Amino acid sequence: MENTFLAKLNNYVTTAFEKIAVIRTRQALISLDDRTLADIGYTRQQVLNGDFFNVTDVVDFPAGKLGVEKTTDEKKAA
Repeated sequence: MENTFLAKLNNYVTTAFEKIAVIRTRQALISLDDRTLADIGYTRQQVLNGDFFNVTDVVDFPAGKLGVEKTTDEKKAA
């Protein structure tokens, strides 16, 4: 029961943060002029439609793999 609740809560929070990030990114891109959008590879129509990122690029982002901290397994082995 607890794992199901935590899994649903995790899913809800993750979805909410993803939507917030997309909305904030869209707002920031809308404020740019057309030339700046063209410089970064977007059109005004892409921004208005929300087609300004590739989901696989966001999901495959190597967060946490910068070698700043050791994993718990590495700490145990040391």
